Amino acid sequence: MTRKPLTFLAAALLCWLCLTPFSVAQQGEPIPIYILQGEGAATPLRGRYVDAVGVVTGVGIAGFYLQDPVGDGRSETSDGLYVYTRRRPDVSVGDCVLVRGALIDEFYGKTELSRVKAIEPSTLCRGTPTPTALPTFRYAAQPEEVYEAFEGMWVNTLALTGIVHGPTKRYASGEAEIALIPVSLQPYISDGRIFFDEPIEQALLVYVSSALGVSLPDLNHGDRIRIAGIHDTAFDAILDYNFGKYQLLLLPGAAVERIHAAEITAARAAPPGEEDFTVCSYNLMALGTGSAQHPNPADYARELHRRSLTIAEWLGGCLIIGLQESGTPRDAEALATHLREHFGLDYTASALPGPQSSDPEFPLTNALLTRNDRVRVLSLASPQSCSPVDYGVVDPGACPAGSFPLFDRPPLLADLMVENSRGDAMALTVIVNHWKSKVGDERVNLPRRIRQAQAVADLAQAQLSVDSNAAVIVLGDLNDYYGSEPVETVRTATEPDLVHLSERLPPLSRYTYIYNGASQALDHVLVSPALAANVGEVTVLRLNADYASPQAPDADNIFHASDHDPLLVRIWPRSIGWIAGNVGYPGVRVELLDAADGRVAQATSDARGDFRLWNVTPGAYRLVLTAPSHLELSLSDVAITVISGENRFITAVRHQASEAGAAMALWSAALASTP
Repeated sequence: MTRKPLTFLAAALLCWLCLTPFSVAQQGEPIPIYILQGEGAATPLRGRYVDAVGVVTGVGIAGFYLQDPVGDGRSETSDGLYVYTRRRPDVSVGDCVLVRGALIDEFYGKTELSRVKAIEPSTLCRGTPTPTALPTFRYAAQPEEVYEAFEGMWVNTLALTGIVHGPTKRYASGEAEIALIPVSLQPYISDGRIFFDEPIEQALLVYVSSALGVSLPDLNHGDRIRIAGIHDTAFDAILDYNFGKYQLLLLPGAAVERIHAAEITAARAAPPGEEDFTVCSYNLMALGTGSAQHPNPADYARELHRRSLTIAEWLGGCLIIGLQESGTPRDAEALATHLREHFGLDYTASALPGPQSSDPEFPLTNALLTRNDRVRVLSLASPQSCSPVDYGVVDPGACPAGSFPLFDRPPLLADLMVENSRGDAMALTVIVNHWKSKVGDERVNLPRRIRQAQAVADLAQAQLSVDSNAAVIVLGDLNDYYGSEPVETVRTATEPDLVHLSERLPPLSRYTYIYNGASQALDHVLVSPALAANVGEVTVLRLNADYASPQAPDADNIFHASDHDPLLVRIWPRSIGWIAGNVGYPGVRVELLDAADGRVAQATSDARGDFRLWNVTPGAYRLVLTAPSHLELSLSDVAITVISGENRFITAVRHQASEAGAAMALWSAALASTP
């Protein structure tokens, strides 16, 4: 539509509305939607009760979109608006309706009408709205600068081909959403993946929702898809703003098709060996029978089997598993029973009820699974901490007057004795965590997580103060990023500092979760320095985050049984070595051979050229590199000596199409315990 300056009448009306101290709805005249929206990110009439009239352009499960059929012709203001009704409204697309006595407000930045008194048919609409062309997606543009003036409007955009970065996420309401990058902008994404700390790249993401009835298929990270209208033409949508992001709510006639499936490598963890043992962190994603979890017995049985299958066959029967999001202690016990009866793994579940365990809608409890053939639980506690701030946690008697419980889900503190088949035994303290999530106001949540981090550091310090060489593990869903203040607090608030094992991973592997298309690490394992020297492997099992939440879950399909990837660490009764290498290019196969040319370990370099070789006993080896056909190696077979701890290998590889100089290899070694 043609945009033109604000008329004198409209400007006067807006000025009068802003200055009028009483409800504008009392005046009996509907306020034009473009006046309600205003020129900025927020309505200038926030908190007032108004009447509004327009044509319904989309109907959802809890409201509808209303648009002025003519608009004001200005590029600074939107002609559309969302009307929240709590349940599916009795309106249809194309209806002209009058919304009476509604509150105009901002819901997490989204301008909307709510608390509606009445919705009536109207004859006040002056025509029928038509879709407005959405501006082209472009690099380095801020979404609000491009899209805010179209919030709530019926828009049209050219058929779109893109790469999925946020796999299909499904909600209990039945809605689904994805995040993608248009193929024309994908070259701007370094290494093919967007991380939480890359705001420019995140601004390129296009969010697509099924909220208005167009279904979305199960799409994984990296899938190439096409969104188009009938006969592969442009498609229509409502441009919505939802919890910090602009979304295209597809309208009937649009369709989403996968045109190329990404290859995701999901490797099974090796079972614990005769000498070593494994420790895992696994968020079960609401494995409970609460009313918002799996109250249906058949659904619960299916999800219980999917988690059990993950543990038995993909985590290799991990000896010690810190669990988050077990509904109640009974659900952790149900998981252990299922593993014993269906997979022959003799697990014991250890859990203590906390404040959120009794939530009828969404109970959550920290828990621990241990294998009886190798592990004994010596003691178990779930210590609550107290705060001067009241966070609304109900835990009677936990804190003295004037202070308040800090944890909805108190950490689970377990003292264990772990044995191997050779008779070696290790005393181990494991602290299982699930800190406050980022949902809600981060101005409140972040300080709370920092307090929780300090409380957990105090628990670890209590062990280290008795024995500075104590074997302590802090693990779980800390609900904050690698390097964030809460994670750094728990790492550095002990003496000596804990070792964050994610620092041993290549940077591209440091994620366990994808939110709004951005990969991030919410799950962590930190260990005491004495134990760090015995850690030979740190692995993120790629089973969940990169996969779609399935529309029809299958009991025998473990992918996206949770929305978090599990973590596994392998611990030895002695110091062990591992190799951190970089070959400069992706796709280079790296093999470690012993004196008899037996393969000890192998890996393939990632998009940045990084690779890791784990669980290497100190000694003499050969490192053999095999490059793809377009690369040339000047060093492909190198004799090396591995020592305990970290060993670094860097080699430059020449691309055949370049005129790069000679290759160089550098071998260096450093003890893992070195600060």
